[in-house]
Amino acid sequence: MKKVLLVLLTLCFSMGGRAQEKTMAELFKVMPDSLLPYLTTNNRLDMLDFMEANMKAEVTNLLDGKSEMTALAPDSLSIRMNSVLRIDMKVARVAEPVDSNTQIIRVIRTYTLNENQTERIVDVYSSVWRKLSSVIVQSSLLKRDDELLSKPHL
Repeated sequence: MKKVLLVLLTLCFSMGGRAQEKTMAELFKVMPDSLLPYLTTNNRLDMLDFMEANMKAEVTNLLDGKSEMTALAPDSLSIRMNSVLRIDMKVARVAEPVDSNTQIIRVIRTYTLNENQTERIVDVYSSVWRKLSSVIVQSSLLKRDDELLSKPHL
């Protein structure tokens, strides 16, 4: 009897931990506006609704341009913000919780000017959208501003 009770308690606790985990869509809904400044909360909600209805998930952003969610899965999404910027998000479960959160969100911003000029920046957030880290993982931009400014002028 004690073993059965122990097994039931273990199952209850493990199911409770899973209940706290959120899908990418749920996390995207509560994402702070400051992380995607020219998409409003309504833009984000419209994109999710369009994707669920199997429609083209394109909205007019605050810069009067078009932004489109091109992929949505329970653990990831992809948005073409404009002709230069693509945003990919992936939610993952972590072995050691961060701030008592069991999930982290990786946000990859890819800027592509042409095939020779790209930059990819990866930001990692907790599930309450607190920034944990940021790193440029790939850059093929020809010149950086600080390099240009540090060179003596002729």
